Amino acid sequence: MTPQLTPHSCEPADPRPTRPRRASALLAAGVLAATVVPALAAGTAHAAGGSALPPGTYVYVANAASNTVSVIDTASQTVVATVAVGAAPTGIAASADGHKVYVTDSGASSVSVIDTQAAAGPAVVATIPVGRQPQSAALSPDGSRLYVGDDVAGTVSVVDTTSDAVIATVNAGPGAEGLAVSPDGSRVYAADTGGSSVTVINAATDAVVATVPVGQTPVGLAVSPDGSHVYVPDYGSGQVSVINTATETVSATVPVGASPHSAAVSPDGSTVYVTDAGSGTVSVIGTASATVTSTFTVGAAPHGIALVVAPTGGAAYVADFGAASVSAVNLASDSVTATIGVGNNPVYLAVSVIKPLPTALTAGTATLTLLPLGEANLNATLTSNGVPVVGQKITFTDNTGEFLCSATTDNAGHAACSTAPGLLDSVGVLLGGYKATFAGSRYYLPSSAHGNTALL
Repeated sequence: MTPQLTPHSCEPADPRPTRPRRASALLAAGVLAATVVPALAAGTAHAAGGSALPPGTYVYVANAASNTVSVIDTASQTVVATVAVGAAPTGIAASADGHKVYVTDSGASSVSVIDTQAAAGPAVVATIPVGRQPQSAALSPDGSRLYVGDDVAGTVSVVDTTSDAVIATVNAGPGAEGLAVSPDGSRVYAADTGGSSVTVINAATDAVVATVPVGQTPVGLAVSPDGSHVYVPDYGSGQVSVINTATETVSATVPVGASPHSAAVSPDGSTVYVTDAGSGTVSVIGTASATVTSTFTVGAAPHGIALVVAPTGGAAYVADFGAASVSAVNLASDSVTATIGVGNNPVYLAVSVIKPLPTALTAGTATLTLLPLGEANLNATLTSNGVPVVGQKITFTDNTGEFLCSATTDNAGHAACSTAPGLLDSVGVLLGGYKATFAGSRYYLPSSAHGNTALL
């Protein structure tokens, strides 16, 4: 739920918690007010080099007052693309493979679909009409359904991501400004911001199965990795309500900082991170004790939060609504490691990983030569999904790993070279063949193949 577009307004200069009002009354005023928030250095207008996003981990940020989505490359901690979308984007969800991003255009009652692999750079490829003033979005685990919280309409739109069309509309409570889907995809949880409750939807039938009372003005809720609990930031109550999904009741309430907005749960379920929009902090909750174990400071009026887990450790990315920036936080030390300028009034964020493409290497038959003694035409062809891969180094070795030669793939994905390693090695290659290896790159996964040698 975004303050300048929705009721719980946090003025960036003095973010005090106030009693929320309904979103529609502040829509126009909020957009105008947002123009006074200074923007830090924003990203480029297109993907670097004007091409599809390369493999990597990206954070997508909905900038409500700039009508854009910023794309942050977590490797460089910089904005590598900025995509124009519909009016007042707030909610955002990214597919697991990172190829599609869905953005709720709250000022246009639509969803913009971004293709991150478009040839000229990430671009909107479809627009889906939904209910009035959509504020939140969440994808099913298999990516087949997109759920959109329509704030003013008080509904949840169910979108088929194959056809990019609404296939069902569920009457939820007033607001629906926060959405989360259970890990098994069976339940959808909608924060009824205007009704101080959470609506539970059966994803198989698109029917409401429970309504759980929580604190005032619930917003960016999150589900634990095992699906056993839902953590609900109650913006108007300064607390997090913990819902036990087995009983559909609140099992605990945890006081946090002023005006809690969004929650994110660690992959092991032991920790919940909650942005405190009125305090400029993030509260860290230990789920075992249901208490705040620490807090750390980020940018002004923090809203959405997303976690990135890597082999080297975890990081949180926090949308600093009042500072036109995103704070990157090292979760080992709870310290801000980078402040990344984005568009005005960033609200929600989403993270996904674009993986390198798989490759296949096929090796041909080389020939033993006598003058000089060696192997001629050690060769291999590198493809990805049946398409030749150009300009990649292929290394040829004998079966013991001894280097023979290397070559670069041509336009047909073919690489070939010859070598004269001496009598013993030549006989060894004749008898045992050779190995062709592609070590991989940022764009492509490694592969290898065995080739034979024939006697002339």
